Amino acid sequence: MNRQALLWSLILVVLLLLLSTPLVMVAMSLAMIPVVYLFVRLDTKKFVVYYVLSLLALYAVTSMFGSGTLGTVAVVFSLGLLIPAIVMGVLYKKKSSARSVITGGTVAFLAQLLVFLLLLTLFGVQVTDEIRQFMRSSLETVPAELRELIPATMIDQIIDVMVQMLPLYLIGISVYYSVITHWLARKALNRSGESIPGLRPAKEWMLPKSFVWYYLIALVLNLIFLEPDGSMIVMMLLNVMPILMAAFTVQAFAFFFFLADVKGWSKAVPVVLVIVSAFLLLLLPGIIQLFTLLGLFDVAFPIRSRMKKS
Repeated sequence: MNRQALLWSLILVVLLLLLSTPLVMVAMSLAMIPVVYLFVRLDTKKFVVYYVLSLLALYAVTSMFGSGTLGTVAVVFSLGLLIPAIVMGVLYKKKSSARSVITGGTVAFLAQLLVFLLLLTLFGVQVTDEIRQFMRSSLETVPAELRELIPATMIDQIIDVMVQMLPLYLIGISVYYSVITHWLARKALNRSGESIPGLRPAKEWMLPKSFVWYYLIALVLNLIFLEPDGSMIVMMLLNVMPILMAAFTVQAFAFFFFLADVKGWSKAVPVVLVIVSAFLLLLLPGIIQLFTLLGLFDVAFPIRSRMKKS
């Protein structure tokens, strides 16, 4: 166990060192996994010792190469992931379901992001103004020929809409971290002798029927409030509609797995269908409406029971 703890502590240090390299996105995505592993496999006192020693080793290495500032940033980043990692670790120790673990990690991560934004605001940082400035700076990197095709007023509207969708981005980041961490940490923990439950097979996934009503209500309100006038209800719709559409799209993907199981197709068929569908969604984002409708019908109507009977 000591060797495993040392190995995962080293992995944590390496991932944090990679934050200053072109692999920064990979490192950021995986940084919670060693912390979750150590928390589940060690008692609290040993976890604190190994975690603190890892951060000290990180800072020592960066200081040796004259990059103490980078070490400080990496340490702060790791501490920012500590609470969600501990929440997921506690749920793992309680043998909670995979859905509970992902939900707990998502809520903890989202709460921490909100606290961070609140602290920035208290220290006088205008978060929305900074986001607008960042987006305008990003647009300046676009070739002038393309920028001239878009009217300035439209650019302002697009930026305003994207700023209003900040809650959606925060939720998306929180879900992403929790899903990636659960997916890989569970594999590592199970290989080490733990028994961590996974999600149910995709063919069994089913959203609550209440989601159908949420979507219909949001759809009606979206038709009433067409113009992005900056009101609270418009901002809510800008964030709620993409979440509901994404949920029903995932439900449509789950239907592919159910269909393959009922028809006796190869297990590779639904995987290929999901990959092709995801690729099409990247090329033609508008077709998400089709997947949303498929997922909506799957939840609202007894399609699966009829297919089983037939």
